[in-house]
Amino acid sequence: MIKFAAILWKEWVSLKPFAFLLLALFVFGLIFVQVSEFIDTYPTWDNMFMEADTLAIVNFILCVVVSIGLMVREKSEGTLLYLDGLPITRTSVYCAKWLVAVGLLITVNLCWLLEGFIYDQFSETSLTEPSSLRYYAVFGLLENFLVLFFVSVIACLSFLRLWALLVLGALFWLVFWLRQLQVPYAELLNPFTLIQPPLEPGDPWQLPWLQLAVLSCVGATAWLIGLVAFNTRSGPLGPSGKWFQDSWIGKAIGGCAIIMIVVVWLGLLSVYVYFSEGETYTGEPIVPEVVQERAKSVSGENQILTDESKHFQFLYRKKNAAGMKPFIAGADEVFEKVADYLAVSDEVRSIQIVVDLTSALGSHNAGQAYWKKIRMGLPDKTDEALAILGHEATHVFIDQMTDGRLEESFSATRWFHEGLASEIEFDLFRKPEESLDYERWLALSSTWGEVQFSELVEDGLLNVTRDKFIVYPAGMIWVESLIEVYGQEAPTALLTAIARPDGPRKLGGLARWRDACLAAGYDLEKVRAKFRSRLKALREEYEETTAKFPEVTEGTVTRKSGEIIVSPVLPEGWRDDLPEGSEMVCRMRANPDSPPFEWRYSKLKKGDAFKASALTFLKPEMSFQVGWKTGEWCKQPVFGEWVDVAIDGEKKPKKSSAKGKRAQPGTKD
Repeated sequence: MIKFAAILWKEWVSLKPFAFLLLALFVFGLIFVQVSEFIDTYPTWDNMFMEADTLAIVNFILCVVVSIGLMVREKSEGTLLYLDGLPITRTSVYCAKWLVAVGLLITVNLCWLLEGFIYDQFSETSLTEPSSLRYYAVFGLLENFLVLFFVSVIACLSFLRLWALLVLGALFWLVFWLRQLQVPYAELLNPFTLIQPPLEPGDPWQLPWLQLAVLSCVGATAWLIGLVAFNTRSGPLGPSGKWFQDSWIGKAIGGCAIIMIVVVWLGLLSVYVYFSEGETYTGEPIVPEVVQERAKSVSGENQILTDESKHFQFLYRKKNAAGMKPFIAGADEVFEKVADYLAVSDEVRSIQIVVDLTSALGSHNAGQAYWKKIRMGLPDKTDEALAILGHEATHVFIDQMTDGRLEESFSATRWFHEGLASEIEFDLFRKPEESLDYERWLALSSTWGEVQFSELVEDGLLNVTRDKFIVYPAGMIWVESLIEVYGQEAPTALLTAIARPDGPRKLGGLARWRDACLAAGYDLEKVRAKFRSRLKALREEYEETTAKFPEVTEGTVTRKSGEIIVSPVLPEGWRDDLPEGSEMVCRMRANPDSPPFEWRYSKLKKGDAFKASALTFLKPEMSFQVGWKTGEWCKQPVFGEWVDVAIDGEKKPKKSSAKGKRAQPGTKD
């Protein structure tokens, strides 16, 4: 025991530089919070529990820093033979290294958790529901389990030295690929989805036992493989390790491995950013050198060509060259119209926006914009293409006018981004009757449950309860309400207020818009009142039609023959008065935060049921959302609320308190 304690002390001495580094990060975090935040408005729920995916990535990075050289350091420093001469086994050395690394990282996590708990006590008000100690216990357990898992896997791979990061990246790509193929249980292999907090404070936080069991098996296997490799006298690579170091072929392969490491991890970063941003495009910067490289990789009709106008640079494929001519000819006029509408400065007018028409878009996106880049498809009709360009150019101008301030609190501002862009799109580039689709969409959704302003400014809550795309029509009507109350220049005045140098940053929820309206000299309550009156008018105008489309908020789910079967509870006689061309559709998701590309869709099948492959739905719970395609009345499919259900009664379904906040039409939020 004394010998093992001595080895533990030795390993602690070896890891002291990392300990000081982590201590410095912790102290820096403390100071940063004091300087940048009000500690009495810094609740744990918003800044830790709801940022679980980010914290999992931080834990992974720290585990890589501490563990990547943990098991091979002795051989690199020439002290392994010295340890072999002592009366202690390599197994003891391996265990000591692993325990010290894990202990160091768990200590840091516990310090951060304690810091969050203290801030949470300062942040409690009479209106907030305090986080229970069970939340802290579950979060701490899952977070520190990830430490055990990551250290075991990384220590196992560390014997590959240079190749460890490449293999680790390849494993993550493999899990991502398996999830895309809907391979059974592939979702459970992703450690970054382990921590799934409840939808709202007060909901029970259940431990993901199945995923914990799967990851425990993987981690234990990696730990044992690492132990065996550490006990191998010549190392797991044997003589090949020296060959890689000495031969020119080995060195060349090693150089290629370094390049591949960069490519693999940048690719993973791009995928993570792309899917986490949702509606914004955060891909690689499109510069001429990149264009030339991409152009070399394709030929024929798919060859990538470039062109430019005064305000835009265009990337498009050769097969679209004919359609690009009228599009490019009208693009600068679109730029000027949007710039005039927003009264942007000469500095912003001088930018040149990159428009990429070569990449595929998600099924729900006509275009995507981020900073000075737009990605969009090329519709057959030039007017349609220019309208989409106007919408996306608005996003670019918003980012430029606010210096990215809206992106800092995107959860509170996404609705305004899309609402203002939609208002400009329909006002400047579409026929007046084309906005009827948006009005009818909002009328039907508002008939089912009042669309509250307090919902719009909490995008995370909106996405787990309603159709996330409701921000387009609801945001547009709110912007129209703003203009009716305060005039055409009001949107620009709000953007200017948000961008003021002395203004607060990263405000969320209602606080962001109270501050903006106060700085612009506007009464937020007047605009909200006008918004509610617009909703009421829309409901009354389309009441006769919306009554034909009932909202579905109940149903059961069974698993049978490799399929998930959703049986909605439908009102009696619901088919009797449906307009021609109407049909019911359903989309399903495995988790409340599943991105749209993982949702599964189904039309109503025989027996009034929806069906999808069961491979996606491995947990005992899931959610479904029933909507309507209303035919000619509204071209947009209109979805109701998300319904959380247990599959085959495997588990009592959790009731989201968010649903209780769905207001009845006409009520005030």
